Amino acid sequence: MESEPTASSRSALDLGVVALLVLAAAVLFTQVELNEWLFERTRHLEALQVDEAPATLFVLATGMSWFAWRRYREARTELGKRQAAEQRLALLLLENRRLAQQYLDAQEAERKSVARELHDELGQYLNAIKTDAVSIQEQVSEPQATVVSAIIRHIDHLHAVVRDLIRELRPVALDELGLQAALEYLLEQRQQRMPTVRFEVALEGDLDTLGETLSLTLYRLTQEALTNVSRHSRAKHVSVRVARTGSAADGSDAVTFSVVDAGRGADPSQSNGGLGLIGMRERVEMLGGQWQVTTGRDQGFSLLARIPVGDQKGATA
Repeated sequence: MESEPTASSRSALDLGVVALLVLAAAVLFTQVELNEWLFERTRHLEALQVDEAPATLFVLATGMSWFAWRRYREARTELGKRQAAEQRLALLLLENRRLAQQYLDAQEAERKSVARELHDELGQYLNAIKTDAVSIQEQVSEPQATVVSAIIRHIDHLHAVVRDLIRELRPVALDELGLQAALEYLLEQRQQRMPTVRFEVALEGDLDTLGETLSLTLYRLTQEALTNVSRHSRAKHVSVRVARTGSAADGSDAVTFSVVDAGRGADPSQSNGGLGLIGMRERVEMLGGQWQVTTGRDQGFSLLARIPVGDQKGATA
């Protein structure tokens, strides 16, 4: 396969062509005696000084060459400035992504800490209060026992609320069982909350060997997408697909994420995207992925993402 000529070789070739054309013109004009020929043909126009036209044309050519050289220098300068600006922009975008990733890492660490405190402190105290209430219930008469029984029910309700809050803050199943089990549990819980919605779920490929950052991103994407469905879409059918495809050997290893609902959708010309969608897009782009939102009035929402696995396998949040 022939290689393309370099810029220096092309310049040398162009210079050779110019030199050859100048030499050929010099030989041609010497043979045909151009000045004499022009003088004979323009003798009757002597009053117009047509015979001086070559000198005028030479000055014009020289001036145009100078003008072209000046424009070339300015274009080179502007091109250099643009390239420098593009490099600075690329560095700023890279820094912005790094800072955004640090923010998300700090946010997840804070959520994990709050979830641990809720479990260790509030959860333990609720268990202690319930134990004391059960002990009191066994020692009091019927009227007081009814009141204590109501207190126990309130404690059970509060305990369930705290447990759900802990799961929202930090998916315990993700840490203990892996991404696939965590997604299955999340979808099961959302199905219970939205009994009128029919879920179609596809979890494909090896999802449990992904790194913590990528796994947590996919979990949060699913969590936020289902929240949007429950709050805004009024859909009766939702399709959720998370699939790992490709191979690490050829660099095609990637995860495809999609949540498609058949809800009321939105008008693309009037919707600028909520904070939830913006956060989802940023999570995907920080991992080098592509993000796409497709919607239309009465056409539902389609959230699509493709995230390369790459070196994310060993990443931590």
